[in-house]
Amino acid sequence: MTTILLSYNEVQTLARKAACGAGLPHGVAEDVGQAAVWLSARGIDAVGVVIDALGRQAEVLGDQSAIDALCCGETAEIAFEGRSCSLMLIGLAGAVAANTAMNLTLRYDGGVEPLALAANPAELAASALSLRLHSPPDGGMPMPRRSPRPAATDAAAYAAALGLAARTYVPASELSRAQGAGAGTTDND
Repeated sequence: MTTILLSYNEVQTLARKAACGAGLPHGVAEDVGQAAVWLSARGIDAVGVVIDALGRQAEVLGDQSAIDALCCGETAEIAFEGRSCSLMLIGLAGAVAANTAMNLTLRYDGGVEPLALAANPAELAASALSLRLHSPPDGGMPMPRRSPRPAATDAAAYAAALGLAARTYVPASELSRAQGAGAGTTDND
């Protein structure tokens, strides 16, 4: 298996663009990008997870809606009983935990723990779980675990993500060039 090393910025941007190219709304695509960074920081091929999840868009949209309802106080807990949790859901929840002054606690087959401290998100994905949003006991956020480099990305998942991202590009034409699309003579990247 060939792998590619990306920066956290590249992981986030590629995941966001692939989600847009797959037809997800821009706000959800932003959340997918943040979830990809959260997963990648925990040693998971986040681009591969995103590509897998984009094949099940309705599930991703439903999971995101449930997390949004939790964050805005419409519900105190969301349960995913009777089905295994996807890594995308865990990444979306982890990004929320990292971006808010609240903690998300996981209840799963193996016990209960704060999501920010989850040892191995891949193991949690096989469990039926529930998420609860609450204030941290000390009023602060837990220190997120983050590796210095994102996890390596599978070359096939990377190519699939680039293909989805390409759907968002403006087709080349004289009109699009006249209106500023494409590289000009001063563009060196």
